Formats: sequence, C-alpha cells, structure tokens
Amino acid sequence: MIILLDNAIKYTEENDKIEIKTYSKDNKCVIEVKDTGIGISDEGLKRIFERFYREDRARNRETGGTGLGLSIANVIVSEHNGTIKVSHNIPKGTVFTIRLPS
Repeated sequence: MIILLDNAIKYTEENDKIEIKTYSKDNKCVIEVKDTGIGISDEGLKRIFERFYREDRARNRETGGTGLGLSIANVIVSEHNGTIKVSHNIPKGTVFTIRLPS
C-alpha cells in the first residue's frame, strides 16, 4: 500500500484526487488505489511492473526513485497468492487493483 500511495502522491497534482477503496468480491479482498494524476501510457501499462522501468526518465531528478517500487509491490502481492493490475482511470489517471485471497 505504501508503494502505491507514494506513487499516487508523486504523480497527482494539487487539485487532483486519490481514492482508496476496499471490498470483498468472489472470496477475494480487493484493494483499489485510483488517482486522477498524470496517468501511464499504454506502453507503460505493459511494462510498469518490470524492475527499473520508469515511465518518464526525465522526472528522475524531480521525483526520485529507481523504478523498483512497483516491481517490489508485484512480488509482495504474488507472495501472498494475489494479483496486482494497473489500468487507465478514465478520463485521467491510473487505477491499481490488488486482489488477495480472503
């Protein structure tokens, strides 16, 4: 959760929103972190969980980071027999959805 929230804060501006939702569905605990920030490109959605992948390398100086956070989050969720997915938040932003066994 810290990794997802940290990313949402980094890439969401002052007048945008971050929403966290939890619910149960199909015997899974579902956690959604949704923001209205800058979003991720279609190519980025395919690669976002790769180690060292950065959507915009020019922002390294501005936001810091090494591109490991979401890769680590993916491993943590997998080790708990869960899944993590990312999608576009229409019309703007990103949605991360984690599903864990109940």
